[in-house]
Amino acid sequence: MPRAPRVRNACLLTREPSGGPFLPLIEEHRCFFCLESFQPADIKLLVRIPLFPHSLMKVTIRSVAKLAGVAPSTVSHYLNQSAPVAAETAQSVERAIAALNYRVDLGARSLRMRKTRSIGLIIPNIMSPYFGEIAQTIEHALWDKDHQMLLCISEQELEREVIQVASLASRQVDGILIVYQGQPSKAVQFSKNHSLPIVFVDRRIPGEDSVASDNFNGGQLAARHLTELGHRCIGMLCGGAEIENIADRIDGFLAELARQQIDMNSEYILHEPQELQLGLRVGELLKKQPRPTAIFATTDIVAVGAWLALLESGRRVPQDMSIIGFDNIEMSRFLNPPLTTIGPATREIAAKAVELLLQRISESEHCANREPRNVVIPPAILVRGSTLAVQSAR
Repeated sequence: MPRAPRVRNACLLTREPSGGPFLPLIEEHRCFFCLESFQPADIKLLVRIPLFPHSLMKVTIRSVAKLAGVAPSTVSHYLNQSAPVAAETAQSVERAIAALNYRVDLGARSLRMRKTRSIGLIIPNIMSPYFGEIAQTIEHALWDKDHQMLLCISEQELEREVIQVASLASRQVDGILIVYQGQPSKAVQFSKNHSLPIVFVDRRIPGEDSVASDNFNGGQLAARHLTELGHRCIGMLCGGAEIENIADRIDGFLAELARQQIDMNSEYILHEPQELQLGLRVGELLKKQPRPTAIFATTDIVAVGAWLALLESGRRVPQDMSIIGFDNIEMSRFLNPPLTTIGPATREIAAKAVELLLQRISESEHCANREPRNVVIPPAILVRGSTLAVQSAR
């Protein structure tokens, strides 16, 4: 077997050509160019270091500092943004990092700082446009805070959710955001047993940190909008009434009708999981006498299902039937006409949830007993083209 060549000390000469990148010129015994061939103004940095194959040599902060001509603490401050670094010094550090192909050892930094800058997010369903948009907005909010997101999907199973929380904790995430569905989450007890900060998103749990929209008020806004347009006979498509925030929407809608002394016949209320298929059942409401003039769907995806069923039956929206949804998912703007809906301010919910969780993470070492915060974001109605006054309908 041939003997591996001996690796010797070599000279690393670096220069910065006009308008070009920071280039290392390396030869085993000497530089490709004699030092005399460079003008003093062309020479950026000259150092002598032992060169080894990258597989044998680990580039450290000290290597970067030596090449940049600064102290290791300066490189550390630059990488961790723990102290101001002058612009010229930062450029020298950046060039040294690029020349040496330095990579931050995240594992070592996590052990040292006891933080991984990673956050877990658990949502019940990735196929739902609403949950997909929540995940996206949370990821953007975390990215802006220099954190990364690990996504888990609970499939609306409580035991799976608990396993996912434990799995994320074993991966040393700094905290977890949870959108639970159905029964209250079992992750609460895990959080207390392991001192892991958890914030519940879009759902409220008494005694726990949460950020959610005021769904009761959102239901009121929907009912008020329809009654102001003169609608008195209204159908309801209630998807997932066992879920707290959906139940709040229903209660708010009915409370506003009751306040205006408008009776709501239970035969005009259809219940089913919050999926598009529920909206397809709108034909059952069309058979009622008197026929409803408007539909309130507790989610936009259910409203889209009703929309499709109405079009297939030859009815026009909003001339023959007004529809109002809830959630303001992206596709609601692209229906023709666009869907009137209640917007729960998803971006604000995501931003507030991330802000609260990062605050809890920073407090976790100093404050074991703290009062839970329930942040409530007021919703807004987005009036578009799917609702019309009764006297205007033809």
